[in-house]
Amino acid sequence: MRLTFAATLLTGAVAFGGGVAAQQLEKKEFNVIGTWNFLTPWQVIEKPFWTEELPKASGGALKGNIKSVTEVNLKGTEVLRLTKQGVFDFAGMVGIYVDDGAAVIEGVDVSGVSRSFQMNREIADLWLDEMQKVMNEKHGSIILAHTTWPEQNFYCRGEIKDINDLKGKKIRVQGTSQADLVAALGGTGVTIAFGEVAPALEKGVVDCGITGTMPAYKAKWPEVTNTLYRLPVGFTVGIWVANLNMWNKLSPATREFMTKQMKEFQERTWKTVMAESEEGVACTTGIGTCSVGPPGKLKLVVPSEADLKTRDKALNDHVLKAWAKRCGDACAAKWNELIGKKYGLVAQGS
Repeated sequence: MRLTFAATLLTGAVAFGGGVAAQQLEKKEFNVIGTWNFLTPWQVIEKPFWTEELPKASGGALKGNIKSVTEVNLKGTEVLRLTKQGVFDFAGMVGIYVDDGAAVIEGVDVSGVSRSFQMNREIADLWLDEMQKVMNEKHGSIILAHTTWPEQNFYCRGEIKDINDLKGKKIRVQGTSQADLVAALGGTGVTIAFGEVAPALEKGVVDCGITGTMPAYKAKWPEVTNTLYRLPVGFTVGIWVANLNMWNKLSPATREFMTKQMKEFQERTWKTVMAESEEGVACTTGIGTCSVGPPGKLKLVVPSEADLKTRDKALNDHVLKAWAKRCGDACAAKWNELIGKKYGLVAQGS
């Protein structure tokens, strides 16, 4: 199921695309779990969508009772398990929340592959069907939207002059693929929940952490680090899923309506995150304008051509091979067909 998006949010209670009228929609209040409540997607897209925009667009028929993952203090894998069990009707998450079938989901976000938001978006579209199979078959869910987070960089205690300074460092990573990249660069990947990274950096439990530009600012990483080493390692694709059993029980009109609404939700999320990614650099370094608060004072280090070549070598010699081995020959072959061929990359486990 490949989703393409209309750019116009459908509002009002008279008619919706495809001839779905408000009176055809069943009355439903969905239980929804969203992302982190101190970050932009929750604040400007997720909460308003479920509590204000959806009720308005559906003429009052549909709304969401939404909680952030911050509020309920759940681990990511618990979010997916509870969605499968029907505790949540809809859920927003990142790929590392998926355990069963994780390597397939990881294929959308192999560390070091995406070099731009455009490339990130293309890969998300190309790999959606493969992710959909995993969510349908293993997690009782259906993907209705994919989203993104800002450019992922290194935030470190002390001075980082170039890529060689990452050697020997303990670096917080989001998942296995980032750990592969860190290991290939001579560091050690450490998995720590996002909300616990700032204290870990402050205490020296880890030397660096990888996250998005604006999330780093809003999570106060500039207060416990000294250097932003802007070596891009990806963007972190997210997904919004619905419990498949609940979804199949909705009326056809309601499913059609929600599909269109989630398409628009996806489009706005990508645009919003793209717009704030560069501002996140300004907010963490003080170089440029920060509209969301007082800027940090991190030293900005831009990787050299030699650094980028070292990253590319790590990607080709280690990261892609490790991922292909985890995902299996058939999975890697599919990735090479859909993604690798387009960007001149080969994932081969042996």
